[in-house]
Amino acid sequence: MNMAYKYDPNKYNLNKYRNLDIKTQEPEEVNRQKITIQSKNADKNSSLKIVVGAVIVMVMLFCVIYGKVQVSDMYNQINEQKAVLENLENENARLKVSIESYASLENIESHAERIGLKKIDKAQIWYIDLSDGDDIRISQTDDNIFVRIRKVFSSLSE
Repeated sequence: MNMAYKYDPNKYNLNKYRNLDIKTQEPEEVNRQKITIQSKNADKNSSLKIVVGAVIVMVMLFCVIYGKVQVSDMYNQINEQKAVLENLENENARLKVSIESYASLENIESHAERIGLKKIDKAQIWYIDLSDGDDIRISQTDDNIFVRIRKVFSSLSE
């Protein structure tokens, strides 16, 4: 028999690295211990999943609330601009009424009297009789000083 290949049960026993004593534990206890270890790992994984899920839900909730706040701000700005527009339209209507009151006939007459204008009398009205025919005669107008000077120079140059 070759001693190099002799089987030694304690030499290749890997259970000593698992802190298990095979002689004292029954197979059911080993299975229970494995189930306990697996359940601890499952508990850690499930709690991690719960925390990650909670964080995701919180982020989504924050995004929804932030979006609602932005929409609310936009509505507030729109309402403020509508109020400004309404005030400006009211001011425009008031100014139009004011302009119309300044342009009334009574105000124009009073302003004309203040600057020295008077209503015309019947004596100031001249009537032209055009019943003689369709002839129009243009009276010869006096030339102004510049035209006379030009005529003098043109006559001298000839």
